[in-house]
Amino acid sequence: MPDAAPLDCPDCRFGRFELRAADRLLLADGHVVVIGGRAFDLLIALVAHAGRLVSKSRLLMLVWQGMVVEENNLQVQISALRKLLGRDALATVPGRGYRFDLKVQGVRGAKPVLASTPGEPAFDGAAVARARSNLPARIAPLYGRASEVDAVLALMHRHAVATIVGAGGIGKTSVALAVAARIAADRAAEFPDGVWWVELVAVADGASVASAVARVLGAQISTERPAVETVAAVLAPLRLMLVLDNCEHLTDSVASLVDTLTAAAPGLQVLATSQESLKARGEQVYRLGTLAVPASDADASQAGAVELFVARAQSVSPWFTLSTENTAAVVEVCRRLDGIPLAIELAAARMPLLGAEGLRARLGEPFKVLTGRARKPLGRHQTLRATLEWSHGLLTSDEQAVFRRLCVFAGNFTLEAAQHVVQDARIDAWAALDLLGVLVDKSLVLAEGDPVPRYRLLETSRAYALERLDAAGESDAVRLRHAQALLSLLTSFETVDLSLDALYAGAMAGAVAELDNLRQALAWSAGAAEGAELAIALAGESLAVWSGAHLQSEGLVCLLGLRPLLQGGLPPTIVARYWLNLAELGMFSTRRECYDAAHIAADLYRQLGDNGLLFDALIQGAAQGIRFGTLEAIALCIEEATGLVGPNWSATRRAMLEFVRWRWLCAQSRFDEAIAAAQRQVEYLQHGGHEIAMHKRFVCHAYVESQLGQDDAALAHAQSAIARLEILGAGFETGHLWVVVATTHIMLGHINDAVAACRSGYAMLARIGDQLRMFKVFALCAAVQGRLGDAARTVGFIEAARTSVGSMGDSQWTRMNDRLNGLLVSGLSPEELAAFKAEGAAMTESAIAKLALGAP
Repeated sequence: MPDAAPLDCPDCRFGRFELRAADRLLLADGHVVVIGGRAFDLLIALVAHAGRLVSKSRLLMLVWQGMVVEENNLQVQISALRKLLGRDALATVPGRGYRFDLKVQGVRGAKPVLASTPGEPAFDGAAVARARSNLPARIAPLYGRASEVDAVLALMHRHAVATIVGAGGIGKTSVALAVAARIAADRAAEFPDGVWWVELVAVADGASVASAVARVLGAQISTERPAVETVAAVLAPLRLMLVLDNCEHLTDSVASLVDTLTAAAPGLQVLATSQESLKARGEQVYRLGTLAVPASDADASQAGAVELFVARAQSVSPWFTLSTENTAAVVEVCRRLDGIPLAIELAAARMPLLGAEGLRARLGEPFKVLTGRARKPLGRHQTLRATLEWSHGLLTSDEQAVFRRLCVFAGNFTLEAAQHVVQDARIDAWAALDLLGVLVDKSLVLAEGDPVPRYRLLETSRAYALERLDAAGESDAVRLRHAQALLSLLTSFETVDLSLDALYAGAMAGAVAELDNLRQALAWSAGAAEGAELAIALAGESLAVWSGAHLQSEGLVCLLGLRPLLQGGLPPTIVARYWLNLAELGMFSTRRECYDAAHIAADLYRQLGDNGLLFDALIQGAAQGIRFGTLEAIALCIEEATGLVGPNWSATRRAMLEFVRWRWLCAQSRFDEAIAAAQRQVEYLQHGGHEIAMHKRFVCHAYVESQLGQDDAALAHAQSAIARLEILGAGFETGHLWVVVATTHIMLGHINDAVAACRSGYAMLARIGDQLRMFKVFALCAAVQGRLGDAARTVGFIEAARTSVGSMGDSQWTRMNDRLNGLLVSGLSPEELAAFKAEGAAMTESAIAKLALGAP
């Protein structure tokens, strides 16, 4: 239960002592007794509940508000009070709590018990009506949960029973407390007998649930009839609300009690919190999600997760504020903690020691970082590990096995992949399905998306499950099944049309969703003793993932790093697929290895007799030959590829053939023939229904128009294509079009527009590894602005970068090259030009980009 102020307590007497709570004085025989502040607060809490058991968790909540402390602190204060008041003053109920046993006069919290007939409950209804509620007098602010509180309130207006369901530490208790307080304040007339909070975390067995409710209400339980009947009889004439907190370990018993009570008491409403639904009669379930995490740093201050982090950080470090220097770190911390309130509170409590950057750097070991003081009162919530151990302990052995095995998935996963990974001799596919459903019900696995959901573990739950997996000795076996399941899934994607339109229409959304799983499976298999073949096979089938996510550059680096695994004995089909994928990922890159990969793949596919994939390899060889080969070698690739085309080949392949033919013709300045090839590309794609690819290929038209000096037409075509691609949701495909826009703006004298176009295109091209193409435009922008030194430095960087990878460059932009060279030669001496180029050759890419663009 969240923070709360101690209960109100008027002046009273017990034994030789007099308590003046308002003045914070304790007198013995009329003399002031010196007593510590915590001990005084503890005494008030116990006296206010005189004669009744008060749980340890509630005492921690009342006395140490907003803090997490060790239980021995409570024991120390209890011992101090016993020494002062006498050993008989306080009774201990082992494992449960404490009771104040001295006779108290004048305490409002001690409800008198009325006489009753045998077998009937003794109950002071007037006392309940006066007290109205046992909710805390003050409730801590709730961050980022306004809509959730309103949603639960709406449920409570329409239904008698509602349960807030969610993972441990997600904030169910806090939301329930806010809802209860709102109802107590706004709907008092509907509940004249009050709103009552029943904490069940310390109730060990289902038989004691009714007794726990009775104690809160002040009802005397008779030994002559079941407790549930007593409580039902007490509640029957009343109109009140019960909040049953932390029910997950007692769901069957709580559901049975709720069914009985609501049937007997038409004026009763019940709100419960649990990690799974109670399945009570008429129960409405509200599944509580995590706090909102900002999509970008700019939105940080409006996100609930960041609001909570800042508030808790300021409670331990009043100097802390969200600033431009720490926002990125705070956002990443909240994101990596999945917006889980408990985890965020524990993280914020570490701010004085670690700072925002220190927290971010250490989140790889969450259970070591997320400990210490936080605003959570329950003992099992004092550390993140304790919360997860509580949830894990409620699972059966099979449920625990499935839970720990699911941790090998990074991000989310499909049902079929989960079934493959978690199976063993005892758990078959159908049992895996049922057990996954149980974990979803218990809020340990999230189901997201519709109509076909994908599943995931929260990152903190995943970290805990990883520890359990290692402890069970199953890590390698389960990770192997994970990689195998992913390979099977990726292989199925490769049979789908990989056109741009298919990607953006969502046909490959499943492939993109496997990005994190691919990264993890590649990393594990590459390092496994017998994982070389599996790693190379995964790499060869990964094109749909990298392309769909527009991360060709990352995929290229990943595949290049796997080359040492290409040892003898691997199946040639797997090896050939690897080389082809490497070539396709690097189609626009400046890596010569990709050009070489295309020719290796072509040789292998000739031997294997696979004409379709041989054609794809030849296309890559021709496309990249502009940078790394010769016009003669390109012509040979085009000629061989043309001879392979079959009558039923796809529009995508036919258009690709015309694309490489267009590049080859442009390199020879045969622009009339190039325009015809560009037109054939567009026609093939248009007839094939590939609208996105068609608009992307308008770059070929616009490029030729620019080379012919038709700048207005080139600019209009390129801008039109960009606008259409953005409407179609394919903005990532506009990189090369922005090159045309920037170049034509320069030629037309629109230098500010050219710089803006450079900025837009640079980020797009970097994702496919072709950002070097934009640097020549950077250089021309600087030269036209009169910044000849910056232009020369940029040229020096380009030349050094191409030399390092063996690229001959792409000399197709003859007009741009001629103008740039003319400005440099006329404005700088040979010595100055050489010196500036040398400076640029030693600079980093980011430094050159900032220099050329004149801004970050």
